[in-house]
Amino acid sequence: MKDNQYHIIIVDDSMGDKDPFIVEMKLEFGNEAQVSYFDEVNKAMSFIDEHMSERMILFMDCRFGSVWQGVDAVLKLREKTSLIYVVMMSANNPTQLVDKDITALINTDNIFFIKNTNIDGAKEYVNKIKLLWQSKFDCILERWILNHPEDAEKIVYKDGNGSYTWQDILVELRLQSLIGKSIEEMVNRYYIYHYPQENQ
Repeated sequence: MKDNQYHIIIVDDSMGDKDPFIVEMKLEFGNEAQVSYFDEVNKAMSFIDEHMSERMILFMDCRFGSVWQGVDAVLKLREKTSLIYVVMMSANNPTQLVDKDITALINTDNIFFIKNTNIDGAKEYVNKIKLLWQSKFDCILERWILNHPEDAEKIVYKDGNGSYTWQDILVELRLQSLIGKSIEEMVNRYYIYHYPQENQ
């Protein structure tokens, strides 16, 4: 993947490659993102697993004709990472989802909802998520690495499991591994306890 690009992944079993939604998303964001369409949930989830260390926005249909539903896939994804932003799509009003699905989605992070014909709404969410990325630690680190490629492979952290470069740390953050979460917590604590003191 090219430097500073991200993925837009669209999963819906009724659209097809030539659907206006797919075409519009490629026209709008194709220069900065890799837009991928899947008509099967399992193929999309395999793709996500292979690119877990990269920035992604997932547009997922709520209901499929298959056994594995979009809501189920998103909840399974949340067991691995909370960093991927998800826009749930449906032809129906969200209140028509079964109660347990509504509750499950409300209880997860970084979830949005649109009608699956709302192309303008989809574009708005992509732009909103891009703004949110500007304040997320993994995205800030990614931009820093792009501006300092000579430092990307320098070892900057060691623990009982090994040594980590900045690039390694970025991957661990995106994978939401134990080491990634630990480093993110350390950075947050540092700013909580040090930033106010330095600016008093």
